[in-house]
Amino acid sequence: MADDKLIRIFASLDILEEINRVLAYGRIVGILKRSQAEPSSIMTTIVSLCSLVDVKAKVHVIREDLSDNRVLACAKEARAHFIVSGDRHLLQLGQYEKTMIVTPSRFLEMQRTTEVKRGDH
Repeated sequence: MADDKLIRIFASLDILEEINRVLAYGRIVGILKRSQAEPSSIMTTIVSLCSLVDVKAKVHVIREDLSDNRVLACAKEARAHFIVSGDRHLLQLGQYEKTMIVTPSRFLEMQRTTEVKRGDH
């Protein structure tokens, strides 16, 4: 969807660093090997699809996992409509200011519903 310019993806340097770190987890490396994908190529794709946000805001909403606050701060700075995540702490919020927080499957479902309403299918 981002490649087709249907959505915009926002990320901060902190978020990109965290993604890069997660791509090195043993479990993730195993999944990538089975699909013959390289972490570096995944990272290159992610970076090419993102609009980089210079986050100035400090957010202190999630106490259980302080790094999740970086996602909220990025969304706030970008004035994002959605945070799409599988992270339970973010999902428990459901919404942060005007930003809805949804799972990837819920986001795709919402996009399909919108397409049907517009007649884009």
